[in-house]
Amino acid sequence: MFSNYRYPLVLFIASFAFMMAAMLLKIMNWPGSSLLFGSMLMVQAFSIIWLMVVLLKKR
Repeated sequence: MFSNYRYPLVLFIASFAFMMAAMLLKIMNWPGSSLLFGSMLMVQAFSIIWLMVVLLKKR
């Protein structure tokens, strides 16, 4: 794995783990779960865009 792919992928996987925790909190109706879920969706979108920029910059 190239080092320039590492950071967006680690960010995506970490946000995925936090989003799973947010889903569990949302099932239990805890306060703040929708904020955590929404913020992790934005972090995942950012990491995907970052990875696409890195991949397209190689060409």
